[in-house]
Amino acid sequence: MTRLPGYVPRDEAQWESRFIDVKGMTYHTRCSLTASAKGMNPIVLVHGLGMSGNYFMPTAERLAANGATVYVPDLPGHGKSDTPEAPLNVLGLADALIDWLDAMGIARVDLVGHSMGCQIAADAAVRFPTRVRRLVLIGPTIDPLHRNFCVQLLRALYACTFERPGLLLHVMAGYWRMGTRLWPEAIAMFHDPVVEKLSCIEQPVLLVRGQRDTIAPQRWLDQASQMTGAERVVTIPNWGHNVIYSAPDAVVAELRPFLGV
Repeated sequence: MTRLPGYVPRDEAQWESRFIDVKGMTYHTRCSLTASAKGMNPIVLVHGLGMSGNYFMPTAERLAANGATVYVPDLPGHGKSDTPEAPLNVLGLADALIDWLDAMGIARVDLVGHSMGCQIAADAAVRFPTRVRRLVLIGPTIDPLHRNFCVQLLRALYACTFERPGLLLHVMAGYWRMGTRLWPEAIAMFHDPVVEKLSCIEQPVLLVRGQRDTIAPQRWLDQASQMTGAERVVTIPNWGHNVIYSAPDAVVAELRPFLGV
């Protein structure tokens, strides 16, 4: 589990690594064991393109510290979960997320998506509205004015200069695990009609970005806010796209009042 500079480690026993069968495939999930607040909705963190849930753990641990029930699944083909026969698009990954909820026996959740995980969470919220109570979109993709791979790559490289160095290890591990399946997933991310879905979201929404996040610029979040009727648009000072890893304290300070944890 990643430790940030100045971060006091918490008891590893507060988390367990769980493997569960989902329609014949094995999914891996990091589960908090510190839940204490009755009636508190479970929180599910949805990772981005090519990643596993590992880089979400600095945020997950801080959410769980107040007794919230937090789950960080590896979607199929990512991390320690099984790999499907063919790469999944956004709709397929959202279906996989709902199938995982069914297998876990979880009826309703708060979804926190990051990057492409926002597209997956938004799709699930629109098509399965009774399963999602609240929605947090952090660094949502794709900015509709720049659906261009080269532009997004340059923006990503720039945004990486405003991250903690340890993030690179998570990116390398995730992309190595994906291998040649990374490109089809990236194409699916670019082709997903996220703008149409955002306009159909019924749940309360919180939008978050890092100040130096050129992948999700302020103009795009303001546009997304108008489409979703978001309760707030939050900018985390100084950091880039992966604020869930690089600035977890600031992120969780915004998430707690919105999610009620």
